[in-house]
Amino acid sequence: MVSSRICKPGENKLIIEHKGLVNYQECRDEMIALVKSSPKIHHIWVVEHPPVFTIGISEKNIEEDLSKNPPVIKTDRGGKITFHAPGQIIIYFILNLKEVSFKPTSLTSTILNSTSDTLWSFGLEHQINLEDPGIYINNKKLASIGMRIKNHVSYHGLSINFETDLKTFNSINPCGLDVKACNLIDYIDIDKQELLKKLLQGFKKVIN
Repeated sequence: MVSSRICKPGENKLIIEHKGLVNYQECRDEMIALVKSSPKIHHIWVVEHPPVFTIGISEKNIEEDLSKNPPVIKTDRGGKITFHAPGQIIIYFILNLKEVSFKPTSLTSTILNSTSDTLWSFGLEHQINLEDPGIYINNKKLASIGMRIKNHVSYHGLSINFETDLKTFNSINPCGLDVKACNLIDYIDIDKQELLKKLLQGFKKVIN
């Protein structure tokens, strides 16, 4: 795990942690514990998860089933069902919303707009959808977002399909929609670490 603390004069404090491949439930439990601690410092976690389906609070038709492979896990983020697996860029935002420049109601759009700006900088044509939150290419879903706010602290976050298992992902309707997921690598030739670096630079700007 690599951590970096960003703390410039006149700016809020931000800790970015690159956690690597981590079990979803362990990561979720650690995130909830951090939220309950009422953090004064912003945290961004960059992770990947072993294959797992997660169910948001809007999903009414699918039940949690830990015996399945991949397991189906209920969580308290917004949205419906989605899939995580190696080859995604997953970014969790544990932010003290009292210390950001945007309104809490703009959290999702702020993250999506920053992500979109980065993708445009690489020349990728795409669309943002705020009604079914995410980023799409030709009506295929590239990035999903599901957030929650508790006691002025945000948690959960954004996942971008870089080069992940689309066969398993597309065995469901991503986020309950009649769409298919897609991989970024199928549309542009891009270095994953360079993309991540620019994404984080953009998020630092909107948070601080």
